[in-house]
Amino acid sequence: MNRLLIFVCLIVFTGSVYSQRDLTPGGRRSSYFGKADYKDYRFYGLQFSAGPTFMKTRTENPEISLIANGRPASYIIDPSGKVGFFAEVGLAHFTQRRSKLAQAWKKVFISYYDYGLGFKMFNGAEKMDLTIQNPGNTQSTSSANSSFKNGYLYGRFSIHKNFYIGKKYFIDNGLGANVDYRLLETNTSYGLSQFGLTNDYNHPKLVAQLNYDLGFGIKLSRRSFLIPGVHLPIMSFYEWRGGCAALKWFDSNYLPIMAKVKLIYLFEKKVKGCNTPGSEDDRKRNEEYLQNN
Repeated sequence: MNRLLIFVCLIVFTGSVYSQRDLTPGGRRSSYFGKADYKDYRFYGLQFSAGPTFMKTRTENPEISLIANGRPASYIIDPSGKVGFFAEVGLAHFTQRRSKLAQAWKKVFISYYDYGLGFKMFNGAEKMDLTIQNPGNTQSTSSANSSFKNGYLYGRFSIHKNFYIGKKYFIDNGLGANVDYRLLETNTSYGLSQFGLTNDYNHPKLVAQLNYDLGFGIKLSRRSFLIPGVHLPIMSFYEWRGGCAALKWFDSNYLPIMAKVKLIYLFEKKVKGCNTPGSEDDRKRNEEYLQNN
């Protein structure tokens, strides 16, 4: 009886340690963390992301010399980023099968991939200060200010590789692409028109970019993951400007940065009839138990 009790305790302890270290969607939560979860979940589910956006601009503003109305002059353009927002909904798929190369190297190259549709708002501003040299060694100054609020409908696809830390945390790296279309826009032109200075360049309505995600993942349960992180473009394909990832508006470049919180929630497998949820191993163990009793 004592041997049997010791054997059972060893099995329970071993299973508990294994479940605590299991970071796959199918890993069971041990009784140490509460009631064990024996439900079956699919390897894909809903993903929702949202957060603020910010337009990063240059840190130095050079002074540019010119002739305005026949007189020497100079001007400085000072862009500034403002806070916006974004929200996205889509699906996330965890990989179930590894490629032959991954099996040979005993590596997991792709942890999961996800995609979604969303809306994002980018806001920014630009100020122009003009100084004109007048006769008698005097100066006159003029200024022009403007801001923009642009809204985009977008689609995104990313491939992710996770690096696990301990039992329930991981570093999430994602590489993907996004295609945006500008639906809303304000203030497409401004400037000191009386001196022939008008900064009215606007990037095309369609945007296509390569992007990168970096996040810190937390496994909340067998079916849910919370991943706060940051998303930013690293190269633009359209409009092509030598690979520059920033969006040009007025006379400045604005790099959109998105701070986000992503939630992944896996779907539960549907159970037919009166069958109880559980894995194939659970079903076999249950049959063996019934046969032996």
